Amino acid sequence: MEPESSLDALEMRIFHLMRVLRRRFAQDLSRHGLTFPQFMTLLSLERSGESCRMGPLAEATMQSAASMTAIVDRLLERGLVKRRRHPQDRRSVVVSLTEAGREMIHRVRADRRHAVKQVLAQLGPEEQARLLETLDKMIHFLEETEDTEENPPQRHREHRGS
Repeated sequence: MEPESSLDALEMRIFHLMRVLRRRFAQDLSRHGLTFPQFMTLLSLERSGESCRMGPLAEATMQSAASMTAIVDRLLERGLVKRRRHPQDRRSVVVSLTEAGREMIHRVRADRRHAVKQVLAQLGPEEQARLLETLDKMIHFLEETEDTEENPPQRHREHRGS
């Protein structure tokens, strides 16, 4: 296999793997009656100490304010979160996890661990170790070269002669 076709094949397999993983995760969440944005909202609340204002929550989950309101409404209906006015700023709303919300996160994580174990069972211990090492290298490189506000993308400009 020539280098370019090998690169193309690798890229296609990575994209295919990402699609399959996203689809499987969506199916797993669906069995729990959750969407991906709803689950990300629960995780964000857990990470924030289980309580967060709506604005930062929308930002953390990359949702618009209107979408976040709809997501929180659905989670509220299921008893997974509670919503109240901020004690110091009555104009602001704070969302927090309920015990049912914490239990839901635990159930989804347990199901995901089981699914990952099934996939990894297809690989021997040495293959698993190599895969982990390779993924760590790729993640490290991508995170180190990621465009951020502090590290804007390098723009290549054409230099024209005067």
